[in-house]
Amino acid sequence: MQPEYNIERLDFSNPADMQKLVDLQNAVYKGKHVFCSASFKHWYLDNPNGHVISFNALFDDIIAAHYALIPVKMDIEGRIVNGLLSMATVTHPEHRGKGLFKKLAHMSFAYAAQNGYEFVIGVANANSYPGFIKYFDFQDVGMLDVLVGCSNNIAPSSDKSFKMYWDKASVQWRLKREIYSKTKNDVFGTYPVWKFKKTPFLNTFMGRLDESLLAQIEMPKANKVLRPFNLYVGMGSNARVLGYCAVPSFIKRSPFHLIFLDLTNGTLPKMTKDNVFFQLMDYDVA
Repeated sequence: MQPEYNIERLDFSNPADMQKLVDLQNAVYKGKHVFCSASFKHWYLDNPNGHVISFNALFDDIIAAHYALIPVKMDIEGRIVNGLLSMATVTHPEHRGKGLFKKLAHMSFAYAAQNGYEFVIGVANANSYPGFIKYFDFQDVGMLDVLVGCSNNIAPSSDKSFKMYWDKASVQWRLKREIYSKTKNDVFGTYPVWKFKKTPFLNTFMGRLDESLLAQIEMPKANKVLRPFNLYVGMGSNARVLGYCAVPSFIKRSPFHLIFLDLTNGTLPKMTKDNVFFQLMDYDVA
């Protein structure tokens, strides 16, 4: 007999609802990662662009499935557009195969469109990609480049129609953790590789921002001497021109597909791999 689920938008400012979410994540990723409420509070509640949009399937007072979209802004041909980043899709092991993600996602996208959001953007790995493409109207923009190199002068390869929009408040929120450092234009994060967690030999190239904007953000200066190599994950940059190359297999993870959903019934221009500039800080929650 099919279990009966209650579909609800939970209030994660309520400690009880937040704990249900933490319990779900720890049940799904048991033995791989330990979750706490602080990280979810940062992404779901502290975002200056707005609170998370999340529909959840509840069963016997636990969250059986969870889908989350966080508000973002994108510069689309010079217009600042409100959209959402597809951030989390999680189903409890005992409740998989029941179509819950499909139901939650459809409800989330309908709610988003009704509330003035014009798009959903996301990065799908090999596991999630087939579902987004099969069940929804997501466009596969292309696979993100995963490269390594030494240059810091990573920038759009030409003028782009699509790029994420960052202001002072959103940058301060996004780069709050102490793992980030900067140069005049660029932001880096540390990347723990294997056992070298305390002394990583790679920077993650998080993104290039306007110098006047980054000057307003307090964070340490990047140490180029100790960590000379940069891991770049993104689309639309001049990284290959600068001599970046494919990373070793022990670092590279599952293929990352940039996906895009137009919530305006086709009034937005089409995103392509040639007209978008997309950086690690635009999506990665690390």
